[in-house]
Amino acid sequence: MINGYDSNGAGTGQVMPWSKSLLDGELDAADQPRPDADIGFSGQSAKPATAGLDCLTVGLIDFYRLTQECLTKVFDDLQADISIYSFATVKECLAEGRNDLDLIIYYLHGSEASDATVTQAINTVCQAFPAIPVIVFSDADCTQQSKIMRSCLKSGARGFIPTRTASLPITLAAIRFVKAGGTFVPVDLLLTARPDRAPGRQDRLTSRQVAVLSHLQQGKANKIIAYELGMSESTVKVHVRNIMRKMGATNRTQAAYNAQRLSNDFEAPRLSDA
Repeated sequence: MINGYDSNGAGTGQVMPWSKSLLDGELDAADQPRPDADIGFSGQSAKPATAGLDCLTVGLIDFYRLTQECLTKVFDDLQADISIYSFATVKECLAEGRNDLDLIIYYLHGSEASDATVTQAINTVCQAFPAIPVIVFSDADCTQQSKIMRSCLKSGARGFIPTRTASLPITLAAIRFVKAGGTFVPVDLLLTARPDRAPGRQDRLTSRQVAVLSHLQQGKANKIIAYELGMSESTVKVHVRNIMRKMGATNRTQAAYNAQRLSNDFEAPRLSDA
């Protein structure tokens, strides 16, 4: 359940909503990578993006060998303390019986994205490893993503990442967030899943704003957020103001609360069906 986890495994968890912004010109020059920064994929700073991912043991279930090797290579290059154990199928993962995993990634490719397949696969993994959070990667068509996301969450997944639009820094932030006890879902898909709300422009967050929001939900100060995300404190303040505006909040605490409430609104229909 979206609102059933925290970093200690009990209580109310946090949801980290995300969407790709359509607002041009919103970020200022301070967002651009510094000349002395370590540059990773998509021009993002590699070091801050991987902060907090020390000593993670991750299981990757992916039928395609190419994506298996690509993801393993990326994680190895960016963070030497992440150990990736790859499995071609759910059955193979279960047979290995690795209860020492910190997190499991299930890569759902478009060709297998049916309700029955999603439900069965995620249910099986979650039941076999109840203490290990599961994140679903999906490269399905954008028109299917909202439906697939709902199926994944109902089946017990704690995160959903559409690989067609998610950047590497966002993916790494999602892994860190889910490992800490939160649930990561794209805000656009949450809004699409609610027929009474259209995903207006004011609801869309940039990737940087999502990262800042996730730190706000953890109660971190601007100075700490700036350090961990590799940006200036003044830029963090600009992002916080924009997040508050988009979330209809008057302060940072209310912005974090509104993000959680958005998730709870999505969760309510699911609870009523139980």
